[in-house]
Amino acid sequence: MSETLEQPVTTGGDAAPSGRPLTPSPAGPRGGWLRPLLISLFVGLVGYLTGWGVVAMILAIVVSIFLHELGHFLVAKRSGMKVTEFFIGFGPKIWSFRRGETEYGVKLLPAGAYVRIIGMSNLEQIDDVDESHTYRAMSYPRRLATVLAGPFANFAIALVLIFVVFAGFGERNSGAWVVDGVLDGSAAAAGGIRPGDRVVSINGSPVGDWESLGPALAPTLGQPTEVVVDRGGEQITLGVVPGWRMNEVGAAALPPLRDGDRIVSVDGERVASYQAFVERLGSARGTVRIEFERGPGAYWTEVQAPVALSPDGASGFLGIVRGPAPAVRVSLVEAAGRTVPEFGSIVVQSVKGVGTVFSPEGLRRYAELVTTSGNGDASRWAGEPAVHSLDPAGPQYVPEAQLELQESRPISIIGITRLGAQAAQSGMVSFLWTLIIVNIFLGMFNLLPLPPLDGGHAMVATYEAVRGRLSGRRYRVDMSKLMPVTYTVIFLLVGLGLTSMYLDVVNPVPNPFGP
Repeated sequence: MSETLEQPVTTGGDAAPSGRPLTPSPAGPRGGWLRPLLISLFVGLVGYLTGWGVVAMILAIVVSIFLHELGHFLVAKRSGMKVTEFFIGFGPKIWSFRRGETEYGVKLLPAGAYVRIIGMSNLEQIDDVDESHTYRAMSYPRRLATVLAGPFANFAIALVLIFVVFAGFGERNSGAWVVDGVLDGSAAAAGGIRPGDRVVSINGSPVGDWESLGPALAPTLGQPTEVVVDRGGEQITLGVVPGWRMNEVGAAALPPLRDGDRIVSVDGERVASYQAFVERLGSARGTVRIEFERGPGAYWTEVQAPVALSPDGASGFLGIVRGPAPAVRVSLVEAAGRTVPEFGSIVVQSVKGVGTVFSPEGLRRYAELVTTSGNGDASRWAGEPAVHSLDPAGPQYVPEAQLELQESRPISIIGITRLGAQAAQSGMVSFLWTLIIVNIFLGMFNLLPLPPLDGGHAMVATYEAVRGRLSGRRYRVDMSKLMPVTYTVIFLLVGLGLTSMYLDVVNPVPNPFGP
């Protein structure tokens, strides 16, 4: 999302050669107010048309990128390097001002930010008077600190936000969840369960966290069941006949069905119980059509019968949506103690995610997803189990492999903004956790040892230091030899960005904060 240490070849053509004064900003005393006013009006229009959650997420991302670049800027200045530009965005200049040797401003395309440090490589011609203030003239520790300051700024943002969540909002008590919504026509609706209720027990068996609800319902499928709920401090006993849905055991025998799918009918005949479903598939012959619900969508698929299903292949289903558990306040010391382990856990997941996306298999399957998304071409997925949407407005053919990739694929700035807006609607805590994940991923991504990312600069600086130590004299890499690699990486990153934007438009990631 940000090109941090801009090379001379990527300045957009608006920077003068090093050592020469830049043209003063055209925003003079009389006209300097007009562009900020127009920007404010534009932001207001975007907020009105798309919702303020979108604006909040865009501003949060811009601030994160700004602080990333500020890390580079401050460490570079502290190290004695000359920084000539500090801009948010790329392309044509919208507004700028100069303080000392640095021009600060905003450019048209909000696709990142950059600071321009002179002498980032041997390819840049620098006046002799400025050579001692170039990046290449500095010691290895100073250069390494400068390039790593950006990612570490993102990690610092994440750590602060994690601490704020724990200290300011508390820790969620997973055993005290409440009902946030009741699905129409469900067993919960028929039994009288309401939003705000907390399920206490089922047929006398206590229910703790959300994950224990399904197993507690399993022995009661299709049978009258006593469900005790806490409603405003009063315990109320309700009579409910739980529904059912597939679990991991049942779904494993019926690809492409999944854990959590709710079976509606078999060959057009509704099935009221899991036992009836088992008997129907066990006695059928040939191709059987199964209609089912997954999340908010309705689908159908075909399987070859007979199929022998395990009697333990389903779990109970009430038809309720879990609401956020009440937060338990923790002390500042406890919040600090929870911050680092939580940060480490997210870092581990981010590393796994990056490894999965950029593995040969991940890139191959991502290419398949891009070429088949939204075009309904079943031939491209020959042999893959498939589900078909029952929504006339939705894709009629949805390969199961495509669904799996859709859930773990890269997300562009469009998708991140959409998810951030959805998180904002869900509440401040969800919004902050989204920002935490974005900043950690931004830091991890920039640490990839590929030019022109920060990790690539760190790799070059480390190689120069090791080579110099072994040879006993100063060594600097000839960047002209690395330019093909740099251009290849840029080409791939641009391709990844454009294709992920395409997917976020035609096939957006489902809302993780919804029912």
